[in-house]
Amino acid sequence: MKPPRSAENELILGLVSISDRASRGIYDDKGIPTLEAWCRKAISTPIRVHKRLIPDERFDIEKTLRELVDIIGCDLILTTGGTGPSRRDVTPEATLAVATREMPGFGEQMRAISGHFVPTAILSRQVGVLRETPDHAALIINLPGQPKAIAETLEGLRDENGNTVVNGIFAAVPYCIDLIGGPYIETNEAIVKAFRPKSARKPSTAQASETVAASEATAEKSVDPMTETAPEQTVATEAIAPAKNDQPQTPVKQPESTIKAAVEKVPEAERIEVEHIVPEESAKPRIEPAFRADELLTVMPRRGGTPELAVVWLHGMGADNADFAPFPDEILDFGGPVCRFILPNAPVRELTGHPGYPIRAWYDFPGNKIDDQEDALGIRESAARVAALIREVEASGVPRSRIVLGGFSQGAAISLYAGLREEAPLAGVVALSGYLPLAGRLFSEATPAGRRTPVFMAHGDFDSIVPPMVAMRSAGVIREAVPNLAWRTYPMEHELCGEEMGDIAAFLASVAERAGSL
Repeated sequence: MKPPRSAENELILGLVSISDRASRGIYDDKGIPTLEAWCRKAISTPIRVHKRLIPDERFDIEKTLRELVDIIGCDLILTTGGTGPSRRDVTPEATLAVATREMPGFGEQMRAISGHFVPTAILSRQVGVLRETPDHAALIINLPGQPKAIAETLEGLRDENGNTVVNGIFAAVPYCIDLIGGPYIETNEAIVKAFRPKSARKPSTAQASETVAASEATAEKSVDPMTETAPEQTVATEAIAPAKNDQPQTPVKQPESTIKAAVEKVPEAERIEVEHIVPEESAKPRIEPAFRADELLTVMPRRGGTPELAVVWLHGMGADNADFAPFPDEILDFGGPVCRFILPNAPVRELTGHPGYPIRAWYDFPGNKIDDQEDALGIRESAARVAALIREVEASGVPRSRIVLGGFSQGAAISLYAGLREEAPLAGVVALSGYLPLAGRLFSEATPAGRRTPVFMAHGDFDSIVPPMVAMRSAGVIREAVPNLAWRTYPMEHELCGEEMGDIAAFLASVAERAGSL
């Protein structure tokens, strides 16, 4: 989901200072104040700043960069510190670990600028990278640790007359952010002039204001003095009117009176009655209907064929149901069966740790760790919705022996939780890069049907989102309850790989074959 902005051209900026001693409070951090002051001086478009002061720990750096891009939605992240050759300097390694593509020109230019002042510039290991998600991308740049060097590398070098001798790296940043789908950034040219090809330039804010003022003056002159109304301008109206399918970036809570009035306008035959349940300690949450039509995406392989399995698949946190739309074709490519994928959307919610930034998530993360202070109510509610969706698929004529439940990351967690509590066995459960939530309750809550359901769990050895030890402990708990568990690990991060896809396809082929022999 794209991050909400207060203005179309608002830059969401992450500033990260990496220092063991400053993060412990031994001395005041100078990196973030220097970065923020320079950015507010040099960037003339709106800015929203997110600041982080962290130690020289690779895990903390990677986690922070992922959070700023994947959850906060930063367009640009500037780090300072930890780029030298000492053993504690791991910022470049952490940055490259979260990157999808490297931008080597940034590091080369920074070293070239610093080389005008000190020969030890060649010891600096700063990098520039892109981190890309399905619907968002960010530019991440490692800057030097000294305040003076920060300004020099961003602005470049000038001669005694103020003419630029060596371009600073920030001159290329606005156009780079244009190319990766970010906002249009304008700069204070007295500090640094953003370079763009002529074809990529837009009128400046001042020019745009003058154009608007001129248009308004022209419109006033066009008013008919007899009627005091402007003549009909169909083309202009169509150009300004919002598209019918425009959706707000964040959900808007309507007043109860407005909602009630809207419901009363719906014909009685079309109304859906929702059962109001009085909460009881032993009651399982039920939400009906499971998902609206606009919350579901059904996908078949482009090559067609009669589906052998129906797969209810749950996306990860911060993504949406389109994230796995190519999966049916990929399963076929790796030798798997023809599958009809039913892809629901998770609800939009604000996470406790990140208020003000609603994203799609199946449940909240109240604690500091993934399995700490778990959101039991949110987990159960999402599992109940998924169980209701499985019943709907079954009611459409698909036997449970041909229904697979699966997901990635948080979607995998809900799949494990729900699948092992089903009242009748499913064809299988597939959990990729996930874990078992509320693991301590499995032995008392797992149903006989859940214990007979085959489970395939896969995880990356270097996963920094869902720690491998958490996933491994989950597999150990599940193995005690489910004899038919396949556990696989791969040398990868929080992602998928070709070897894993082959194993998924083989698992689905095996459950499809088993269903055909029943």
